Amino acid sequence: MALMDRIRRFFSSSSYFLDDSGRPRTVIKTSDADVGFSLSSNQRSEQFLKSLWTYYTGESTIFASINYTAWNTVMSGYDIMTSNKEIKELLEEFRLQTDLDTKLLDSVIYCLVFGDAFIERIFNKKEDKLLDIKVVNPITMEIEYDKYGRITGYRQVINGQKGDLIDPKYIAHFRFFPDPDSPYGISIITPSIDTLKRKVRTDKAIANAIIRHGTPKYVVSIGSDKIAEPIPDAVFDEIKRELKNITEKNEIIVPWTVKVDSIDEKGISGVEEYFSYFQTQLITGLLCPEEALGLGRGSTEATAYIKAVMYERMIKSFQLKLASFLVREIFKPFLQGHGFTQDDFKDLRVVFRSVTDEDEAMKAKWLGNLLRGYKNEPKPFTINEIRAMFGLPPLSDEEIKRMKEEYGMLAKSVEDDEDE
Repeated sequence: MALMDRIRRFFSSSSYFLDDSGRPRTVIKTSDADVGFSLSSNQRSEQFLKSLWTYYTGESTIFASINYTAWNTVMSGYDIMTSNKEIKELLEEFRLQTDLDTKLLDSVIYCLVFGDAFIERIFNKKEDKLLDIKVVNPITMEIEYDKYGRITGYRQVINGQKGDLIDPKYIAHFRFFPDPDSPYGISIITPSIDTLKRKVRTDKAIANAIIRHGTPKYVVSIGSDKIAEPIPDAVFDEIKRELKNITEKNEIIVPWTVKVDSIDEKGISGVEEYFSYFQTQLITGLLCPEEALGLGRGSTEATAYIKAVMYERMIKSFQLKLASFLVREIFKPFLQGHGFTQDDFKDLRVVFRSVTDEDEAMKAKWLGNLLRGYKNEPKPFTINEIRAMFGLPPLSDEEIKRMKEEYGMLAKSVEDDEDE
């Protein structure tokens, strides 16, 4: 059989395109690139948490989305609401002395990136008064819990060394998105990790394609059919040397025996569609509207308005959860250390300010139009019901009476001015 193959190859004509074995002389080889569907393993570990921080600091869309959400949640400001003036003054002083707002901002960023934020409560020597708080690196924190999911303590791991078990009294744990299988929270990056990996690969491929197709390439022809003289290798070497480091500042000057043509001038098409596909998926997972990041080209004013309203409501939900945490985990331990009881601060609330006031504006307009129809009739809502609609604490009977008296005096003054 081998002899017949050799005889057949001997008498067969040689091919320009196939070698002696019958294979193509030039083979284009490609490497395997699996971009199929997968859900990456997101088991909580130090390495995984560090990778989340790398994504946050190294990918502009994630960095912008998380900071946009965190800063709008915290730095729009908040008001401490309570009927006890002494409590309000103490809390405002504690807020300034501890730089509480900045620490809340750091905690929200950590919570979005890692899924959890840990705040250390710092007490006096007697451990009966809360003096300060400190934001702890979530990468170093582990939660100890029993088979029922109840937290028994916290442990800090630094350079692989586990510290002593920390009593929950000294740690305030905050999370936005709970995990039913563990006391840890879910990072806002985690649902988009597969999309992010594909986007990073696509970004690199697009960048390389732009560089490749954006850089002119040349075909150099030397000599002609009228010149029979063999072309020396030195000529090829000289042309390669001249074209090797060519830039936009160079001009190409050649003799009549050399012809230079450029190729690959059209570039690549559809780049934006490739980029936008993964970009849109990523932004959706990060819960941030494209318009907030300066993107969203093609969206109308109506769709942008709806997105703004929905984003405002989402920020409010974050603020509501953060406000509850702030009162329960920080303010109440602080007040208890100063001798206040539960009854003293039962009406204590933290109300964050709105980002765009879109909802409040629509609500106020609707309420104003409604109440104008009941000008000389009993109103459908009480003062405290209206205040509750806007997230404000109720007024006491004395405050309502005083407000009505002041409003009556103001109305009478307006009528007198109109008569004059």
